[in-house]
This record gives sequence, C-alpha cells and structure tokens, in this order.
Amino acid sequence: MASLPDSLRRLPDSLRRWLGRQRPRLTQGLRMTVASLATFVLAEACGLPQGYWAVITALIVTQSSVGGSLKAALDRFLGSVLGACYGGAVAFAIPHHGGASTFAALFVAVAPLTFAAAVSAGFRIAPITAIIVLLSTTGSTLGPLAFALDRILEIGLGCVVGLAVSLLVAPARAARAVTGQAANLARLLAGQLDALARLDAEETPEAKALPPAVRRSLARLETLAGEAARERRSRLSAAPDPDPLLRTLMRLRHDLVLLRRAIAEADEDVLRVHLAEAWGVAARAAAARLRDLADALGAGRRPAGDDAALAAAIAGYREAIDGMRQRQVTRTLSTDGVGRIFWLAFSLEQLRRNLDDLAARAADFSGPEAGGEG
Repeated sequence: MASLPDSLRRLPDSLRRWLGRQRPRLTQGLRMTVASLATFVLAEACGLPQGYWAVITALIVTQSSVGGSLKAALDRFLGSVLGACYGGAVAFAIPHHGGASTFAALFVAVAPLTFAAAVSAGFRIAPITAIIVLLSTTGSTLGPLAFALDRILEIGLGCVVGLAVSLLVAPARAARAVTGQAANLARLLAGQLDALARLDAEETPEAKALPPAVRRSLARLETLAGEAARERRSRLSAAPDPDPLLRTLMRLRHDLVLLRRAIAEADEDVLRVHLAEAWGVAARAAAARLRDLADALGAGRRPAGDDAALAAAIAGYREAIDGMRQRQVTRTLSTDGVGRIFWLAFSLEQLRRNLDDLAARAADFSGPEAGGEG
C-alpha cells in the first residue's frame, strides 16, 4: 500500500478494499463528469442554441477505453451527420405543416435511415437525428438547413470533447483490458477442466454455471479485442495484435466442448473403473497449466515453466488405454466406445498444442512495451 496517498492509507481496510474494487467505475464516472462539464462550458462559450445535445453526446462517447470511445465517437458523428443532412434535405424538399404532409415527410425521412440502421449499427442515431430535425419546433423557426448545421456542430463538439477526455483523463487502453479479460476466461476454462476431471455422474450447480460464464467472458473479450484493434489502427497503442490471442482462446474453448461431449458419450463404467485416475491427472494438469498462463497474462509477464507435467499426464492416459488393451478390456466395447476413448486422448493432445500457442501469445503481451502506450 506504499503507493497510496497518506489520506487513503488512513482509511479503514474495508473501505480501501471497496475503493480498490470500485476504482474502474469511479474512474469512468470521473471521465464522464469531466466530459459533460467541459462540453457544457464550451457549448456556452460557442453560443450553441441547444448545447445539451453536445453534453449528451460527450457522455455517450466517453467509454471505458480509448478504443471504445473511438468507435462511439465515429458512430455518433457519422450517424448524426447523415441524419441531420438527410432530415434537413427532406424538410426543405417536402414542406410540412401537420397532417398528411408531415406524415409523408416523416415516412420519406425515416424509412431509408431505419434500413441503414438495420444494416449497420453505426447508423442507429441517424433516424433519430432526422426526426428531430424534421419535427422540432426550433427547426421550423431557424429553418431546416440551419437547424441541421447546429445539430452537426453540437454533436461534433460532444464527440471531440468525449474523445479528448478519454485520451487525457486517466486513459484506459483496451489492450490492457484484453489481457485481464483473457486471464479471466482462461481461469474459467481451467474451472471447467477441474469439473471434467471429477467425472461426476451429475453436474453440480457450479459446474453447470461455468459454460454460460465462459460464453459471456468470450463475448466480452471479443468486444475488447475489437476496441484494442481500433486503437492500433489509430496509432494510439503499440500493443500486440489481440486477434491471435482471441483465436487461441476460442480454440481452447472448442477443445473443452469436445472433451465434455466425449465424456458424456463414453462408456461410464470404462471411464470410472479403468481410466478415471489417468484421466483426472491429465485434466488437472491441463487446468494447472491454464491457470499458470492466466496468471502470466494477468501480470503481463512471460509464462514460467513448460508443459512437461501435462505431456507426462497425457502419456499416462495413453498408457492406461494400452493397459486396457493388454487386459483385453477393449474387446468388450463397441467400436464407437473404443473410438471415444481414443478421441479423448486425441483431444488432450490438441488441447496441449493450443495451450502451447497460448503460452506464446502470453509471451507476446509480456513486458511494459505491451501495455498499450502509443
């Protein structure tokens, strides 16, 4: 705790732990507050007629990472420009003063923009902006073109300030979040391997909760990887490409799906009587390897050790199968039953290769140069 200010060190331990857990949320709240206040001051200084649009935009654009803010700013600005320009053009081309004329103008303005929003989520704001330009009472006073120009200026100001705050106020790089999320996902996969190692006749509630948790964690990692890639393309990060890390973890998750299916379809008596010990040793060794790699990813260091223990455990599983053949146990099994036993061995080898690949990806993200500063 030596790095904490004296005022924080004097706080009760429980409060300090709470502040530590809530730090990302508190930091994001600070960014959004700074962005909204700064945008309000600038909108007032520029004399924008409806500065609240700029403030709302700044809040939307200020995301939890720089890469997320880049995407939000681009989507918000392009959608608003398209909606404002098209809505202003429709308002100018189709005079409307209520009733059927307004209905017709609204249809012409909204129909193509909602289709564009359905094609690309980046245009979701376009039909909303067009409706505001078309139906706002302020727009009828200023004229559609002037009102559309004001909207573009307000949205543009909010985008610029929101992005600037994301870059300057406690900036959070998506590349850093990628490794943390990858470590969390690897630990969840290790938990699944531990559950598979037990060969439970009926899954516990905790084991049943792991696959959905893995899916959610993987979806979050995909989002962060996209944000990190955007930072790289914008020269805001020098971190490695996150896509190979994402693909490796997706393959590992697929390996566990195959192992789970093979266990479910294999002969339960054969697994529990003849292969339980060897299988458990192999699965627990893979889980331990995954946790070591997760710790390396989370700490930003090169993985320590190698997969010698896992390789020996897989060899032990193959020896257990050979022992079954020597005792002629496999003669009592169907061809499919024998195939599933060998399929487990093949899947373990595939898992080991993907774990080696994950070790290489963790090494790519090790060291301060992979922290994301550009």
